[in-house]
Amino acid sequence: MLRTGDRRRAINRAIELWGRLGTRACGVALDVAGAEHLALRPAVFVFNHQSGADPFLLCALLRRDFVGVAKHEIRANPVLGPAFAFAGAVFVDRSDRAQSMAALAPAIDTLRSGLAIAIAPEGRRSRSYEVGPFKKGAFWIAMGARVPVVPIVLHNARDVLPRGGWVMRAATVRVSVLPPIPTADWSPATLPAHVEAVRQRFVETLAKPA
Repeated sequence: MLRTGDRRRAINRAIELWGRLGTRACGVALDVAGAEHLALRPAVFVFNHQSGADPFLLCALLRRDFVGVAKHEIRANPVLGPAFAFAGAVFVDRSDRAQSMAALAPAIDTLRSGLAIAIAPEGRRSRSYEVGPFKKGAFWIAMGARVPVVPIVLHNARDVLPRGGWVMRAATVRVSVLPPIPTADWSPATLPAHVEAVRQRFVETLAKPA
């Protein structure tokens, strides 16, 4: 069995490889503004979920020392299930709100160990370029661990693989990584307002001309 350090090094190598080879194989280039914020650890990186290509785009962006949050159905996938489990992904049953919040509790320990979490607060891929409502889970764990929230705005990931698509296409994906948002003064009472404020930053960033 791999020791913890060896396992993390193996995961980091896999992340870097998947991100580099995934983008290269599909002819995807990344045009990133605010790339300096991607190195922050620990942190909760939140992104707008536009495309089935988002996982390898995130690997290419974050490169190492992060885990994802995935819907529990992925556990049953013979390929992705074991891979996500090995990487320490947090699996969430979105049909059960109480269970979902309880399942996010281990993510706080992940953050306290110095790793980052990547999560799509919309919960599922959007059907358009518009930003859907944000769920609170990502912000709850950031508040619980007292780590910053870092918004990753994907402007046109749908160009690579839209919802319902099967074939990835070459594209240049624009990415805006916004400055970290501290959570040290957040509380359960103020959380809804903070969540909506972060969502508005996505809306405003996507509305800016290229």
